[in-house]
Amino acid sequence: MSHPLQRRRVPLLAAVAVAAALAPAMSAAAAPAAASPCGPMDVTIVLDTTGSMGGALTNVQSGLNSILSDVVALSGGDYKLGLVSFKDTVSVHVDLAAGNQAAVAAQLGALTATGGSAEPEASDEALNTVVNNLPAAGRPQTGDFAGTWRTNATKHTIMVTDARPGGFDNAHTAADVANAHQVALDAQAGGIKLTPIYVPTSTVYSGAIVPIMQDYATTTGGYFYQTDPLGADTAAYIRRALHNCAPTDVFMRDNTSDAGVEPLVSGSAYTSPDIRVCTTPSSCPGANPIAGATNYVFVDLRNPGPGGSGTGVGTLRLYYTAQGGGAQWPTHWTEFGSESGVTVPPGGTTVMVEWPNVPGPGHFCLLARWESATDPMTFAETPATHTNARNNNNIAWRNINSVRALPGTKPITRPFTVGNPFPEPLVTDLVLAGGERAFGGRLVLDLGPDLTRRWLAAGGKAEGVRRVGETRVEIADPRRAVLHDLELKPGERLQTTLTFAAGDTAAPGQTVRMFQTDQRGEDLGGVEFVISERE
Repeated sequence: MSHPLQRRRVPLLAAVAVAAALAPAMSAAAAPAAASPCGPMDVTIVLDTTGSMGGALTNVQSGLNSILSDVVALSGGDYKLGLVSFKDTVSVHVDLAAGNQAAVAAQLGALTATGGSAEPEASDEALNTVVNNLPAAGRPQTGDFAGTWRTNATKHTIMVTDARPGGFDNAHTAADVANAHQVALDAQAGGIKLTPIYVPTSTVYSGAIVPIMQDYATTTGGYFYQTDPLGADTAAYIRRALHNCAPTDVFMRDNTSDAGVEPLVSGSAYTSPDIRVCTTPSSCPGANPIAGATNYVFVDLRNPGPGGSGTGVGTLRLYYTAQGGGAQWPTHWTEFGSESGVTVPPGGTTVMVEWPNVPGPGHFCLLARWESATDPMTFAETPATHTNARNNNNIAWRNINSVRALPGTKPITRPFTVGNPFPEPLVTDLVLAGGERAFGGRLVLDLGPDLTRRWLAAGGKAEGVRRVGETRVEIADPRRAVLHDLELKPGERLQTTLTFAAGDTAAPGQTVRMFQTDQRGEDLGGVEFVISERE
């Protein structure tokens, strides 16, 4: 079953095809490749033991010694195992415990496939028991699942079934689909990879079963497998799933020199070249979005980063906020699109996300976040967007604006929002830097009455500017100008405007970078305005 996201992705850096182990459906299971140690492993096997699952259960039992040997070898002997079965109820046979392969071998070897004449089964609740460590009290469940999932372990839950999820009431409804997805989200939050193995003993409900099982896998970084109708390759797929322990490190660049190292080594954290807005569904160098229309955002996801080379699986989310600096996460950001179940093979991939009905005036900061159970944020996120982007290569921030301010054109004005992302008052400096190719024309900054009043009350200190009106200052030094000591309340954002009036030497490629700093000089975010032949 192909995933609809495939039509939205194009190769990046000569990306290779996704490995066969990640294919949605597979007809034959080869023996696993030579293993490399995974480190500590916590593994729970969840089995449907209704009568139709006899072939699959027999296959798992015959391959059990090989499965357990793989766990021991891959973990270097540092493992915990669990075993749970289900029909319309749930049974905990072995709780997670260290070095307990003998207990699992005995209990799994004693299981039989009987009963369950009425489909669906309680697969969603069996996973709920395992993922959320649920006791039997108050549930149609035998035994408590109270073992501890270790934070330093690769965590697997491998489920084998041929049925739709039906909770404990033997009925498959929309609520069961929602419950299954919530379990996947809970597993993602706990770093537990769900690998569902579908045994199509009957294809009547395949159309309902496969998307749910794929959602388990793509949400959590696990794999989805489909066996032959008799489940004759089930054990081989369990063994293959155990090898899904390679660390992954998908990243997006903060600037053109960024190699994915965390925290960011040098340069701006808000000029990502890996986020591009285009006005058609064809990739482009980047443009300003057109308000009121559907635009298209292309994001390059690069693999590997410095932290791991495994194939990445996760969700890409995109947000916008008012153009400027000091944006507070998540308060100041609005999500406008996402793609789930994105697979990032070695080399990387590019994902296109539609941005419908872009609000006016069409000048925004964009934020891309890569969420993956196998590649979590390295540093805990804070309210300061600039700090999050610098610390985590899963986050990219693009604040680049094209300005057509060339000889013979009318002056053009762009907004810039000055913000305080912190829960306490902030005294910030507003900086304009021209760099090597500073804008060849006149720049006028309008602070507005409120910000002007605060600036003057603090002494009106500045460098490289001169006042040209009650609320306006002209940039006298195009290389660098600074307004000092602008006071902002916690979480506050105030808009200024910057007007570009081209002179005879204005030319494409010239830049103006406007940004905020705190009193230690740390960059709090800003915008790079690039002079272009078109907007």
